[in-house]
Amino acid sequence: MPTVIAMDCSASMHSWYAPNKEGKVLSKLKLASECGIQILEFFAEKMKLEHLAVLSFSSDVEKLSDFSRDYAHLKLSIAKMKVRDKSLFSQLVSYLNQFVVETWGYMEPCHVIIITDGRLSWPEEIMVAPSRTLFEFPGNLHILCLESTSSLTSSGCMKSLKNILEQNSGKGSITSLLKSRLNEHEVISTMKNELEKFLNDRFKIFEINLKCGSLSSQVALYPAPVADKTGEEFDDSFQIIGFLDVADVGNPPVLSRHLLSPVADKETSQNPDETEDLAVSPAMAIVLHGSLRIENKVALVKVSPNNYGVIYSWPCSKTKSNLVLSLLPPGAESVPWLGNIRQLGPSSLLPSTGKKIEIPTFPVQPRKGSKRSYAQPTVAWTRPTGLQTDIQKILRSAKKLPEKSQVFYKDLNRLRRAALAFGFHELLEGISSLLERECTLLPGTAQPEAMLQLSHAARELKASIGAGYEHNLEPLKTDFKFNR
Repeated sequence: MPTVIAMDCSASMHSWYAPNKEGKVLSKLKLASECGIQILEFFAEKMKLEHLAVLSFSSDVEKLSDFSRDYAHLKLSIAKMKVRDKSLFSQLVSYLNQFVVETWGYMEPCHVIIITDGRLSWPEEIMVAPSRTLFEFPGNLHILCLESTSSLTSSGCMKSLKNILEQNSGKGSITSLLKSRLNEHEVISTMKNELEKFLNDRFKIFEINLKCGSLSSQVALYPAPVADKTGEEFDDSFQIIGFLDVADVGNPPVLSRHLLSPVADKETSQNPDETEDLAVSPAMAIVLHGSLRIENKVALVKVSPNNYGVIYSWPCSKTKSNLVLSLLPPGAESVPWLGNIRQLGPSSLLPSTGKKIEIPTFPVQPRKGSKRSYAQPTVAWTRPTGLQTDIQKILRSAKKLPEKSQVFYKDLNRLRRAALAFGFHELLEGISSLLERECTLLPGTAQPEAMLQLSHAARELKASIGAGYEHNLEPLKTDFKFNR
């Protein structure tokens, strides 16, 4: 999950802490730089695949570094930060909405970490609708304050910060990194300890035990999966329940995708001698990755009592591929063409009657008598020529009545249903007028039934606008006999 580190560089960040015995002084801006570097070192060690960006803000916003995985470059960008004027939090929110959405879109979650002294200016008259958040993208807002909790409360800053968090629907946290005014060494050590607790609590690496029969392997998921709207928690281990061909699964709807990588067991990683051989040691996840890629299959995995996912090999280049877990929507019927996942099983378990049994294939056929929405041809007027062609076809059939009565009424009912579906009632009135005009233009040699059918169709078409979608126009019943 991408993360933005926004550092407050307002004039209040230039204030100094009390000097120590050696006479050295320490500014809040220096502490903010130390915080930023520690956050980058944490991500570089435990979350190397994450993209981070660094911003500084006051009355305007400066992009110190765009989203990148180059942590050395990100650290150097922090040194560019300079003290400016007052901080305007509303400016930062506007910039983030544009900056993040242009890079990742509206659907990609993004963390925002703000390092400040707590004096964020947020006008009370600016309110966010209850159904929305501060940002136009999903994500959490974490505010790291270089002040003690008591100092923030007494100055009234804590109330303002809580108001900002409420505007984000409570998604995020407020963390005080200092306890009281201390000397330089105590300030830095206290700040680093509190920041380490915050990072370990809010940016945990999601590790899970992946099982396949009697085999198991410890794996990590990037980014960490989030429970769905039902609130159902993930199981303690993910169980592979079967394998399917890639063609059978196709492209199902998914909630999220996660990179799956093997990690060392905790007992093994504590031994320095064995840690060196982890790169060449066997792991079930590596075997699974190679098997899925060669056999062109996916693994169906159960992640909670009512939630499932698929594990597959995702090629990222001609020579490299990754193991990816896609979480399916809640329920056992999240992939319609697979049917109920709980009822899937190997074909070897089918009953043997001595006769050749036809093994069922995908997609699973629906119940008999069910009418698919795509079974009938649909009308798509994406261009004016499409509508013009349909009208011309009706007029050609109208000139050949009564021989073309069946084709005429079939096309007329088809156009009527499409117009009602699109709410294009004016089209039906226009077609009715055209049919009345065709009546007056019929040649003297035309059969009388042609005029009767056209008048009937024009009158019924206009009268049936409110008759409903399923109503059909029927030909007028006539009985003309000619003596030759």
